[in-house]
Amino acid sequence: MKFIKKMKEQVYWFLRNHYVEWAKFHNPRRLADILYHDVFHKWIDWKNPQTLNEKINWLAFCTDTTLWSVCTDKYAVREYVKSKDLEHILIPIYGKWDKAEDIDFDSLPEKYVLKPNNGNSDLIVVTDKSKLDKQDAINRLNHSGAAKFIGSAQPHYLPIKPCFIAEKLLETNNPLGLVDYKFKVFNGKPYCIGTWANRIPMTNTGDFGIYDLDWNPLTDWISNKAMNHVHIPKPECLNEMLEYAAKLGEDFEQVRVDFYEIDGKVYFGELTFTSAAGRDNDYTDEALLKMGQQIKLDFSKKIKRHWNLTPYKKLLQEL
Repeated sequence: MKFIKKMKEQVYWFLRNHYVEWAKFHNPRRLADILYHDVFHKWIDWKNPQTLNEKINWLAFCTDTTLWSVCTDKYAVREYVKSKDLEHILIPIYGKWDKAEDIDFDSLPEKYVLKPNNGNSDLIVVTDKSKLDKQDAINRLNHSGAAKFIGSAQPHYLPIKPCFIAEKLLETNNPLGLVDYKFKVFNGKPYCIGTWANRIPMTNTGDFGIYDLDWNPLTDWISNKAMNHVHIPKPECLNEMLEYAAKLGEDFEQVRVDFYEIDGKVYFGELTFTSAAGRDNDYTDEALLKMGQQIKLDFSKKIKRHWNLTPYKKLLQEL
């Protein structure tokens, strides 16, 4: 019996993996469904989405995400932030290049951060430029970016024209490291705040927390699949961040707005529309449903989406 069960599992994963490869370039929505099923062992309810993850996927595949693409672009989003009269919270940048090979390393300061405009955790933290392997940095940057998002069913990354930016390295004496404050904003209203501490660059490891708007811990929202939970003191600029999150989220049904705080000053991190690629299992089912209920969908905006993914096939295979 164990042998037969094992054979069935092997056949399932063989067929599943081949179908996934086909879906990457022919049916991204179906790919999202399969990847969602891998995590939650059920399919997305496209006709009546209820949870946070289901509604994120519905918005990603059934509505116009043109503005998502603009605001996901870590360079272009700066203009969006400026349009909200929030230029003062932008992290200063030292340069922008269309090709990694064109980066003028000699012109950069001793410490800085390199990142693609269309990546996720693909940054390179430079704390001593004399020790930087420039060719390795170029290679790493060239293997980052949008192509991998095909395989994770996040096609709103694809219209982004790739470039690379160097920005100021934010430093802190906080023993928890640079704390990332992640505001979930639904229909223009902040709802709850996630925190990352002791985060290791290029990884998704660290200490996680979740709070309501008055900074009461929502520990019972965290699933046992989540990373370590560590209590973070209430940030000095919480009210400012709440105000900024509402401004930056007012044009969207849902978005995650990220900030940093150093010495009483707020810095903008990024806007994220598909947290955990629409498959976030760091929260309990009850919490995902509560958050999903905050998102008001306008089903009259539903459209059919078509993506030409063929040009990305060779690039994806090289990663």
